[in-house]
Amino acid sequence: MKFDEIIMTRRTIRRFKQFPLSLDFLKKLVNAARLAPSGANLQPLEYIIVNEKEICEKIFSALKWAGYIKPEWKPDESERPVAYIIILARRGVSPFCDIDAGLSAENMMLLAWSYGIGSCMLGNIDRKKIKEILNVPDNYDVHSVIALGFPAEKSVVEEMEDSVEYWRDENGVMHVPKRKLEDVLHVNGF
Repeated sequence: MKFDEIIMTRRTIRRFKQFPLSLDFLKKLVNAARLAPSGANLQPLEYIIVNEKEICEKIFSALKWAGYIKPEWKPDESERPVAYIIILARRGVSPFCDIDAGLSAENMMLLAWSYGIGSCMLGNIDRKKIKEILNVPDNYDVHSVIALGFPAEKSVVEEMEDSVEYWRDENGVMHVPKRKLEDVLHVNGF
């Protein structure tokens, strides 16, 4: 895929095929993350790769999925992520952690998609539980979790009309409303 196609077609994926991802590939994603811009180049972020099935199951139990889908929904056992990358922030190092985490996550998710790997960045997570599962030291905060795997669903962009809420149709396709370019673009002033 060309880079612009990668950007335009990457969507959040919440259902995954149960094919493993290699540790080398996951390290490649973390390498892309560490090379993302960092406010004042303070580089407060670190990463934990989780690809062992038993630990993945524990991490899964600390995540909430697709808040707009009712009743409460989560991937079933045959659709769960096969790997996670946990984004950690060293406490007290940088006031720009949220920006840095977003930049590093996007690097990982775009690179993953260039290989056909789906991803979902999760922030509605039980940070305390994740810290316990992974033995994260007290001076680190769990910022977010990137769920990864080969997509087992399709997600498409819809023109936003009156709601930002995404939905799944009768064929299982996820529809994600996005504002039109002319609704968000201002040139040379507001």
